[in-house]
Amino acid sequence: MIVKTSLSKLVNFCCAILILLIFLSKISLKWAKILPYSLPPFVFQYGIHPYINFGLQFVIAMILIFVWFKSNEKRKMSLPYKTFIYSLMAILSIQTFFQITLVNVAYSPFVQIGGLGMAIMLIWVYGIIIPSLFDLEKFIYWIRNTSTFLVISSFVCLPLFYPDMFRGGRFVGFFKHIPHMVTASTTAFIFYIPLVFKEHKWSLKKNIFINILVMLILTLAVMLTSTKAAFITIAITGYVAILILGSKKRSVRLFRFTFLSCCLVSILLMGVPTSKFLYEISTGKIGFGLRPAQDGVQTRMEEVFRGWSMFDKSPYFGLGLLYKFLNGSSEEIEVESYNSFKDPHNLFVSAAVIGGYPLFFLSIIGYGLLVCGAFNGMNSENTNYRIIGIFLLAHLPVFVIYHAHFSMGGMGDRIYWLIFGYLGVSESKKE
Repeated sequence: MIVKTSLSKLVNFCCAILILLIFLSKISLKWAKILPYSLPPFVFQYGIHPYINFGLQFVIAMILIFVWFKSNEKRKMSLPYKTFIYSLMAILSIQTFFQITLVNVAYSPFVQIGGLGMAIMLIWVYGIIIPSLFDLEKFIYWIRNTSTFLVISSFVCLPLFYPDMFRGGRFVGFFKHIPHMVTASTTAFIFYIPLVFKEHKWSLKKNIFINILVMLILTLAVMLTSTKAAFITIAITGYVAILILGSKKRSVRLFRFTFLSCCLVSILLMGVPTSKFLYEISTGKIGFGLRPAQDGVQTRMEEVFRGWSMFDKSPYFGLGLLYKFLNGSSEEIEVESYNSFKDPHNLFVSAAVIGGYPLFFLSIIGYGLLVCGAFNGMNSENTNYRIIGIFLLAHLPVFVIYHAHFSMGGMGDRIYWLIFGYLGVSESKKE
């Protein structure tokens, strides 16, 4: 019993650290003026260097892998999820072998194998091990509190460190880049909103007004990033949360659905100014928030076509997991060599560039599983599974214009695989 208790505490500690590291690894201390931009291998972009991030993850992952093999009380994966996960790891491994021997022959095979190892560790640790060992309620507690604290702290400190809190007219807060604040603010919004709908919170004594104030700040933080996809994400979250959270009475939910649907239809059909406004934002005739006007449709299509032309270079084997870092003939990978312009900004095209036709078709199957997982989560009797179901549903449109999620250093990648994992394992532990 003592051994089991000690292992449980060790697992909880390791999982909590990994969740904290998702956000802390992307913190920038530029505003504090105490760190240089880069000091390898410790500092990068005024924060933790990716090497430190990878090193900490590797050490903690080894501990969790050991416990996972030894544990008899871990949640089982569902058959569809298990089949997909192992098919994905097999395809990535086989394609990397072909890339080393036939495609990327000028680059170090050890570097490419290292990239494969990090991708498999991401999938294994965040998509299988943590969800099977760490309780969902604890996961939600840590990810909600960490993201909410950092976003609200950034917002509160905005007047004090204004110049360093924006990048190109968009709110970045304490994070290194705009996508990090986008991910943190939308994550905080989604995981915090259930607190507003808890029935026992609807009283002054239970701080309902504080919860609403927090939600307003999180909404403003998302708006200040001037990211259209993020705004759509929290809009979907708010709509679905009103429908399925709070009261369990079917009549109340039916009323909510009818009322919200009527409002939505009225806006879309009769709100000509609203429709015109959305069209002008999408086509770049006007800006969104503090962001300069940009034709989002044209830009995305250019990126897709650019990605497809890269796919044509190696349609059967792909260019590899590290294709964004492979510049020139260097056998070493440096974080400074990352080229975001190689990102097709489309899940399916990105998968095709990485792993050719096999990964392209598997990505389509995977997206279908995401849709099923989202609705299964929202239909659960467990409120915590409803929350992650809402998270996944709200991100379905975002995934289409995002890249394949295989980076251990990626903030969103780690969060997404955790969500996939919790929806892919059973709700109860094996007895």
